[in-house]
Amino acid sequence: MVTWILRIGIAVGWLWWGGPQAAEALNQQFEDLSASVEVAPVFSFSLDHPHLAFGVVGPKATKIIGESGFYNQVTCRANSGRPWYLKAQLLSLKQVGGGASLDPSSLKWKLADSTGSARPLHADFEPFTSDSVLIYSSEGDDNRGQEVILRFQYSLTTPLDAQAGTYVGEVIFTMVETP
Repeated sequence: MVTWILRIGIAVGWLWWGGPQAAEALNQQFEDLSASVEVAPVFSFSLDHPHLAFGVVGPKATKIIGESGFYNQVTCRANSGRPWYLKAQLLSLKQVGGGASLDPSSLKWKLADSTGSARPLHADFEPFTSDSVLIYSSEGDDNRGQEVILRFQYSLTTPLDAQAGTYVGEVIFTMVETP
């Protein structure tokens, strides 16, 4: 009974303080409001340190960069809900001003650390090839917009018969949605 009296008192007060607009408000009908939003697709990739510099390496010697942790990192992010893949390939290791080249397998990579949901595909140093090599295959939250950071170490082993000189090449990282 007290609740009912209180409600009437509030309604009467609204009518008295609000005038005709308040009475009209009591007779309004409500309808659902439809809301929509389009989430923009994200498919991004960045490399923080794009130069591999091994310095001077003697014949039949191996040099590792990033050995105490990592040398550089790749950051990937996609929100399509589908898996994505990180691949890499070495175009060449050619001598500057000469005709010599080093075999692509003399340069190797290792995934030192990852923040992604997937387990690393390889635990040890893996050789680059002139074809794309699969480095990481996303899963779980990686496919729903979580940023994935992959940290790398690199190893270079020169053959005994390598000609003296400076060698340059290009490593190409590619983030794709097909394996």
